[in-house]
Amino acid sequence: MYEIAPLLDDPIHNLKTIRDLYRWAITEMETADLSYGHGSPDSWEEASFLICRALKLPFEHFEEFQDAALTHNELVRLVHLVDRRVHDKVPTAYLLKEAWLTGHRFYIDERALIPRSYIAELLEEDLAPWIEDPYAVSSVLDLCTGSGCLAILAAGVFPNAAVTGSDLSEDALEVAKINRRDYDLEDALELVRGDLFENLQGCTFDLIISNPPYVTTDSMSRLPSEYRHEPEMALGAGADGMDVVRRLLPEARRHLNDNGIIVVEVGDGLEAVEAAFPGLELTWLSVSGGDDQVFMATKAELDRYFGA
Repeated sequence: MYEIAPLLDDPIHNLKTIRDLYRWAITEMETADLSYGHGSPDSWEEASFLICRALKLPFEHFEEFQDAALTHNELVRLVHLVDRRVHDKVPTAYLLKEAWLTGHRFYIDERALIPRSYIAELLEEDLAPWIEDPYAVSSVLDLCTGSGCLAILAAGVFPNAAVTGSDLSEDALEVAKINRRDYDLEDALELVRGDLFENLQGCTFDLIISNPPYVTTDSMSRLPSEYRHEPEMALGAGADGMDVVRRLLPEARRHLNDNGIIVVEVGDGLEAVEAAFPGLELTWLSVSGGDDQVFMATKAELDRYFGA
């Protein structure tokens, strides 16, 4: 039983319905210094997501249940969750062990970064026009796979591809294994532990996607509390945020098939990428966060720059 006695002042005792709790949760979130960088843009959506999914209600029918009365156990659990979100600054995805990306549900806990990536938007569009025929893609690598979310999305987009997810963190790969099982991809998705291409010698791919660590040292020191619950190794990447990308790109060309491409997310790191690789011909792709978040390079471009 959750200990919530200190929280249950008279106003909370009077909460009866989902609508009551929803209103109260928004007020609690609005009066707290919360960061909403893990899926919900504001307290309204955060509160609705937390309540809806904690009660296992479908998003599309949430409003139909708002006047439903809560049982005592439901109220106790929900108040406890809101309290942890507001006072401990635990991201809702970790509280619920659930995150959603482009309409897909993923298991998540504090062993891995909460699923979020602009690359998911590009996969929704089959990476067109850069990939002409998704059925012709035979191999995909998701480097720094974390929870495995992008690898799993890629498996759905490229049905004839053998998909590999690689990560240095054994803990993150344990989370990826849960998601692989949930999507029934044990035979279609290989998970490899290694530092970038360390254990992928001799392996080449038509497509490499990667959402690597890219947060600068200065930005790491100023992260909101919510991000402190995530694995630091999945975020921090040195003074300019390029520690991982600086190692990744020179090696990538050896693991791309002819006509292969690599797609990398770097946050707002356009200037840092161009400073690290002056003269490298990159294509910056348009995503909802802007035109400076994700770049693409071809094997031919990488060979020309780094030497075949």
